[in-house]
Amino acid sequence: MTDATTFRRIFGWLMAFVGVTWLWVVALILAWPPERGTTWDPDFRLVATCADQQACSVPFAKIAELRKAGAFTALKPPEPAGEVAEADAWLKWKTSTDKAWTYEATRSSWHFQTTVRYRFDGETPVLVEVQRFDGNIFFYGMGLAMFSLIGLFLRGLRKQ
Repeated sequence: MTDATTFRRIFGWLMAFVGVTWLWVVALILAWPPERGTTWDPDFRLVATCADQQACSVPFAKIAELRKAGAFTALKPPEPAGEVAEADAWLKWKTSTDKAWTYEATRSSWHFQTTVRYRFDGETPVLVEVQRFDGNIFFYGMGLAMFSLIGLFLRGLRKQ
């Protein structure tokens, strides 16, 4: 084998590894089950209508404090769907009427995503389910991709 042939084979396997890693990560994200019956984390963000009638995000742990300070007028978003940019993440929300929850707020950055689905009992938010992803899902995808490519390599050896 020449150096060019060896390089071509190694490069092909590396590109296959990248592609299969991507496929596994997407499959894991789509299949990742939400957590039900969990309690509110203090970091979970809810969409509120701020004093200037614009959408803003409110951390769950500071709802009472911010309500006393008059930072928001209602704990419900001003629009059925939208997006708010925060200092370190984005918060997107949408309203649903045919599900067990009324609001779905997704806070995401380059290295994590947390989706909180909730409804209200009067003025009290009730958590229905949470779905969280972080950088670890990428490592799970890499492991599964490596396992898949080893299987493909061994299958190729068996056919020779």
